[in-house]
Amino acid sequence: MDVESIRDQRAHEGRWTLLIPVKRLEIAKSRLALDAVDRIEVALAMAVDTVSAALEASTVAEVVVVTDDARATRELGDLGARMVADVPDAGLNPALLHGATLATRASVAALSSDLPGLLADELDAVLRAADAHPRAVVGDATGSGTTLLAARTVAGFTPAFGVGSRSAHVDAGAVDLTEQAGWSVRHDVDTVEALLAAARRGVGPRTHAVLAELGLDDPGTRERQGTIAAFDPDSRGGVVWEDDGTAIAFEAAAFDASGLRLLRIGQRVRLRTDETGVVTFVSILTL
Repeated sequence: MDVESIRDQRAHEGRWTLLIPVKRLEIAKSRLALDAVDRIEVALAMAVDTVSAALEASTVAEVVVVTDDARATRELGDLGARMVADVPDAGLNPALLHGATLATRASVAALSSDLPGLLADELDAVLRAADAHPRAVVGDATGSGTTLLAARTVAGFTPAFGVGSRSAHVDAGAVDLTEQAGWSVRHDVDTVEALLAAARRGVGPRTHAVLAELGLDDPGTRERQGTIAAFDPDSRGGVVWEDDGTAIAFEAAAFDASGLRLLRIGQRVRLRTDETGVVTFVSILTL
């Protein structure tokens, strides 16, 4: 299926237009303590994994990337995102407002591009919660910024990104969904420390590959896939049959870390384990 067919199919399935702003790569992620070439690769990798996860979300009709970076335009467009030119030198909020005017859906949400561990099911969950409110916001890892701002109408989409944006959005009437949002939607990456913390929880394949090339990947973290063999909603623990036939148990902490409410026998899942083989995270595998 070509990119246009994917877009047409998605337009009938979701209700949200998701706006993802991407800075020019040479100036992106300036707080990452890496040399310029490595910083560019990490910034692009995180954007690729963020956009890829967003495109998997069933609540999202289209992903619109706002950027004036040629390489990001090419690579993110190839994934199936709709590319919109940035407003030169106008800043983030005008760029988002410009993107919103081109949305094909009434419901519009802006999402940070530096969420390398983003999970489609967690994005779906928070957008479904946002459906109940005219405007909603999700705070970032520090608690002061914003990773997601959602509005049910384009007229109600009033971005105020910048210092203290979470409070600014709440003061403007957005309902704060931070506590309801999964880890992967909240934890953006501005520093190497945050990047390594995300890697320990699990990041997308492009970011993982770049970190491995830079020698920054965490060899203690392993990702696996399997099928739910048993799940106890009371204890929140269960058993997964891995693809090699091995049965591996997980406890409540791994289930709670995912932000899920329920698992069903036969569901495909992915697991993350630590260096001892203990499951630290379990989530539904989306295709």
